Amino acid sequence: MLRRIIFVSILGFVFLMNHASAKGGFESGIHYEILSKPVVTANPKKIEVIELFWYGCPHCDALDPSLKKWVSKLPEDVYFTQMPVVFGRSWEMHARMFVVAKNLDLMDDVHDAVFNALHREGQRLQDEAEVVAFFERFGADPKIVRRELKGFSTESALRLSDARVRAYGIRGVPALVVNGRYVTGVAQAGSESKLFELLDFLIEKSRSQ
Repeated sequence: MLRRIIFVSILGFVFLMNHASAKGGFESGIHYEILSKPVVTANPKKIEVIELFWYGCPHCDALDPSLKKWVSKLPEDVYFTQMPVVFGRSWEMHARMFVVAKNLDLMDDVHDAVFNALHREGQRLQDEAEVVAFFERFGADPKIVRRELKGFSTESALRLSDARVRAYGIRGVPALVVNGRYVTGVAQAGSESKLFELLDFLIEKSRSQ
């Protein structure tokens, strides 16, 4: 009886070790989800990693510095981008700010500043006048900012974001999608450091497909 128990225990241990080794320690359905219908990426020649986020999200704010460091070391065949998500009325203006900053080529200056304004300076950035004044700090023309906040390109970007969110099936942020097929986040990975290990794993997995 004891010999049988030991034998079964060894088999179980070997199975778990082989399973972890084969999967890199990450499993679909636990650490990431596989979309049944992959979403077309912007550049089929590169592996796309996209972060879906909200400026008002404290978890997105906390992740951003580490995410930047990880992105700075990505190989040439990987393309990283971000997309604002609108899950509520208070999210919409912040999404519009992201698009306007991108259209006016102010993202390098504005991105961190929005996070700081919301999470460390007590600003809400919901009122149009407040948002226009915010952009003025970075040399933007108020008339152009007002136009862009309600412009066609901004509306189109928000519609695209909404369509992507539904296609990815995400319900919270920050969410990361690799190559239009694998969806994950910090909670699924277990920690920030594990998230980046997981993203590297999913990038490598995408290369082999």
